[in-house]
Amino acid sequence: MSSYNLNQLIKMWTQEELSTEQAVGQLLLQMQTLSTRIGILEKRLEQNRKENGKKGEK
Repeated sequence: MSSYNLNQLIKMWTQEELSTEQAVGQLLLQMQTLSTRIGILEKRLEQNRKENGKKGEK
């Protein structure tokens, strides 16, 4: 299943080029991508906090 960006999805939805099921599926794919990216950012933030905390102890 190909994934469209949000602007494409909105345009396709307003032009009735997507069924409800297709729109929901596409939105779930978008949410999955965002969830993965947020998880990566949270790990990086935690690593940066730990590194900066260690620097402050020296």
